[in-house]
Amino acid sequence: MRKYLCLLLCSVVVAKINAQEYIGQKSYAGATVGTLSYTGMYSKGASLISHTSMSASVFYGHRLILPKQLFIRGELMLGEVAGDNMEEGASTDPSRGAFRGYLLEGSGKVEYEILDLYRHKFSPYVNAGVGAYYLFDYEPQQGDPKTTGESWGFVVPVGGGIKYRLNKRIKLFAEGNYRFFAKNLDNYPDETVSNPNRYYSLVVGASFSLQKFNRLW
Repeated sequence: MRKYLCLLLCSVVVAKINAQEYIGQKSYAGATVGTLSYTGMYSKGASLISHTSMSASVFYGHRLILPKQLFIRGELMLGEVAGDNMEEGASTDPSRGAFRGYLLEGSGKVEYEILDLYRHKFSPYVNAGVGAYYLFDYEPQQGDPKTTGESWGFVVPVGGGIKYRLNKRIKLFAEGNYRFFAKNLDNYPDETVSNPNRYYSLVVGASFSLQKFNRLW
């Protein structure tokens, strides 16, 4: 009987030791800086810098139980949106115009790391989600200013990138995103003309794990 008790106790100890090897870091926070580019009617014929602006964000992520490389990420982004091709083409060209404003966006994303970053230094990842935005300090060159109701809308961000594990708690990453907005933001006045607005972003960022390495749930 004592032998069985000893074996059971040893099994529990071994299991406990093995469990300690499991990495229980389950949440993180971080920030990004980068660019936000518009392509639409007012980007035609203009330089890239005329419709590319800066953006920054803060985020919080939480790892799901299974699979352990799947996270939920909440993010708050502030960026400028702009387009200007006023110096291009003839003055009578209806596709010539400009706009500028600031975008505050809140989103929730599902993010999946392809590789286990506790076993590898690098991992590609993908994410997608839904959110809402508010457009403020908007200055249109064409058309009427947006009403309060037109300043709000929905957005679907989709992206991916690569992460690098700098140490046990800090990860660095580079990420690209494409944003589907529910309506155009450039205020182009002729709604009968096809004018798909597309917004691309490139960011670099860092995240910090809020639990120590090897801390259990």
